[in-house]
Amino acid sequence: MYPKTVIEYNNFGRKTALVTFLTGSLIVILYYLTAFSGMIFISLFFIISFFLLNTIVSASLIRLLFKNKKEKKSIMTTLFLMSLNLPIGYAYLQLGFQIYAHTNN
Repeated sequence: MYPKTVIEYNNFGRKTALVTFLTGSLIVILYYLTAFSGMIFISLFFIISFFLLNTIVSASLIRLLFKNKKEKKSIMTTLFLMSLNLPIGYAYLQLGFQIYAHTNN
């Protein structure tokens, strides 16, 4: 069930990064297509849950990085891919704040 090897952790981390990006993008697209204000609450749940998931996966990968010097390059690549979601997530969060401020006025 849980990843046990570096390869499994790398695969899980890369899939987590991809699913996080795609889900966040889908939420933004759905809001713009439907203008459904309930998407604000869906996105809040998404942000909290995926932030926790990404933090746990990243911490696990960092722990593996110190234990497995041979796999340093692949682990660093996965951590880099996961970190690419940070500026995108920040942009989506700012966009959400703007939408929320606009819907409350």
